[in-house]
Amino acid sequence: MKVTREEVTLEILELLLKLRYLLEHEAAVYYIENPHRILPSVQIRYKRVCAYFAYLNITIKDIKHFYDLEFIEAFKEYQFSDQIIDTVYLGIENFYKIEDIKSESLKEIIDRIIRFRSSYIQIIENFFGGMRIMGIPSVEEMVSKAFVAESIKDIDTVIERLNKVIAHLLFPQTKEFELDILIDKYNFPTEDYKTLDKKEWDDYYEGI
Repeated sequence: MKVTREEVTLEILELLLKLRYLLEHEAAVYYIENPHRILPSVQIRYKRVCAYFAYLNITIKDIKHFYDLEFIEAFKEYQFSDQIIDTVYLGIENFYKIEDIKSESLKEIIDRIIRFRSSYIQIIENFFGGMRIMGIPSVEEMVSKAFVAESIKDIDTVIERLNKVIAHLLFPQTKEFELDILIDKYNFPTEDYKTLDKKEWDDYYEGI
């Protein structure tokens, strides 16, 4: 069985979003120094991501090293994939040439795209999910359902395109990973972290 780079990229992006709530506030140091205190579902995701990169001989040192994308600086003999080269050219136009990009500037490119994606998702979450919390009528109640449905389709299209760009940037020459090798050689967790994640959220809200 194989895992595609698109599937791996989605796991990475979901983990980065999860860690955003832990590592971008005053308690961040606590979780960095005590990673075992992080929710089990997040720990499983992190171990899976570490295994993916170990598969490519890239070591992720710790949660912060991953969250800050420092591991990208370990990419050796990097080559952009043909499918993404035009997008990269447009993105770096007037700054530097493709052949001049070093690991540091590659990290900056990927970081900015990922942060844009995260900010975009956060804005959408706040707009579509936060309106009702504030006691304001939801978007569905203010405009037609058809308009909302079309808007969501547009949003999904943007996210899917960003996911594809990030997948090609992170794994330009690696299209898929062998699951058996991940498990046998890199301690790849196979637990159902999504079900565990749902249970953790359910338990949290039941306790409020």
